[in-house]
Amino acid sequence: MAQDKESLTGMPETSSNSSSKKRKKLFLALFGSLLLVAAIIAIVTGINSHKNDDNKETSPSHAVLKSSCSSTRYPDLCFSAVASVPGATSNLASQKDVIEVSLNITIAAVEHNYFTVKKLIARRKLTKREKTALHDCLETIDETLDELHKALEDLKEYPSKKSLSQHADDLKTLMSAAMTNQETCLDGFSHEKADKKVRQVLLAGQVHVEKMCSNALAMIKNMTDTDIAYAAATTNRKLKEEKDHESEQWPEWLSVADRRLLQSSSVTPNVVVAADGSGKYKTISAAVAAAPKKSSKRYIIRIKAGIYRENVDVPKDKTNIMFLGDGRKTTIITARRNVVDGSTTFNSATVGN
Repeated sequence: MAQDKESLTGMPETSSNSSSKKRKKLFLALFGSLLLVAAIIAIVTGINSHKNDDNKETSPSHAVLKSSCSSTRYPDLCFSAVASVPGATSNLASQKDVIEVSLNITIAAVEHNYFTVKKLIARRKLTKREKTALHDCLETIDETLDELHKALEDLKEYPSKKSLSQHADDLKTLMSAAMTNQETCLDGFSHEKADKKVRQVLLAGQVHVEKMCSNALAMIKNMTDTDIAYAAATTNRKLKEEKDHESEQWPEWLSVADRRLLQSSSVTPNVVVAADGSGKYKTISAAVAAAPKKSSKRYIIRIKAGIYRENVDVPKDKTNIMFLGDGRKTTIITARRNVVDGSTTFNSATVGN
């Protein structure tokens, strides 16, 4: 036998060669076993993963999310944004829940845009218009955050505290304003080549927020329209609050005191502005600057007959200010800011809040 092996290999088999072959066989056997175990684990994991995916896709929360997003203009973004939040899809019981999560995601995106703008402002090589436009963006971002937070507060109270129609109007107004702010920011960078480079840096973030606001607005409209239609159908008549609204001809957010104020034939102003110097201030801007901040009561600024050539800026902390003129043909406020002269669209308004 030894001779046969020697003739086949050309050399005699030693005990060392025999031991080496045994080790190789043992290694191959172990390696094959490991591959088999790994394959089994992979198959089991894949089955479980597939089962989990199936469970997610058939869960009530998944159905609520899918249904809610179907009414939006950007359904894929709506679904993926909410689904990406850890644990969010397991606690969605209604369209209201989906809207709330979506609003929180939008707020986070707006805050990210804020820091992007702050970094751009820190750059040294910026034109005067670019700096002005970036500061406009910061202001619109601040307003957007206020509007989104207010929308969240209103949403948590829905459908109590106010009528369905008033809830619907308030929520849609807030979301429409928040969505418009993104375009207002970008409009400031549409006039020169240098401006457009800055615009390109901001574009993706602003467009993302605009789409998120659009989706939230669509879901709010769908939810409120459905609830109002259901309420009307179950009562078989117009909602009581809508009748009251029509009979009074006043918006619900207007207080009783304000209604009386508007109906009154004589109003005592807090301060008088007169271009001829007969009032406390000659300009409206001076009167606004002197007005109290965050006032809980109406602060009435009477503007006597005259032509006021000024851009009046009303900061958001100057709340409850009311302008009272002597007539639209006698009290005239006019200004000449425009884009051609270097101003941004945002700052060209004659009276801006």
